[in-house]
Amino acid sequence: MLIRISGHSGAGKSRLLAALPSVGITCQRAILYTSRPARVGEVHGRDFYFLSRSAIAALPPQDFHIGPVRDLLQAVDLQQLENDLQSYGVAIIEIFADLWPGLVAKMQERLKTPVASASVFMTAVDPGLICAQPDDRRAAFIRSEVKRILTWRNKDLPDKIELRAASAAKEILQALGPKGSALYTEVLFSAPEGPDGEDEWTIAGGPTGQASVVLKKFAQFFKTATG
Repeated sequence: MLIRISGHSGAGKSRLLAALPSVGITCQRAILYTSRPARVGEVHGRDFYFLSRSAIAALPPQDFHIGPVRDLLQAVDLQQLENDLQSYGVAIIEIFADLWPGLVAKMQERLKTPVASASVFMTAVDPGLICAQPDDRRAAFIRSEVKRILTWRNKDLPDKIELRAASAAKEILQALGPKGSALYTEVLFSAPEGPDGEDEWTIAGGPTGQASVVLKKFAQFFKTATG
């Protein structure tokens, strides 16, 4: 089974993954290749494999699922994911929504069998507040909230923040829209990722507050999905 986590920038996806052992979840996690530079504290081979855009584009397509993620290029090692699924039965992957359908199709082709999957979408913008906005104001509201989160996180240049906030509006509205239930098993209202040691995921004694709530919800989702 593939457990998929998607969500906008700053939604706390990496924080959630790092916290999973604290609730007893230690299954294999697919490590993606990305063309963006490593941020402070990130480790090559642990968080991502950091390669140039040209190096990722040159990876053999029969062994890697490659595609654009906002202004980046990312790739999934299909052989490694196949090994993880065959050896352990369950793997978690944090992946951009647009790359997911192609990945599932390629894995089913490689494994010669349907691949069970379950998906969650994480948003650090309160879905209740989004739905309370007039339809024509929802995208602008999301962009403003995500810009605030990413500015606080302070890990991206201003032009990248603008790009990621605009993409977040599309991603969140898709997840909350009429087709969202067909794309995701659950939409989780998460605590945002902030500076290390200052957000609810990493503050002393954390996860606390909303981070603790979403961690428990994900643990229940994982237990239900994997039986």
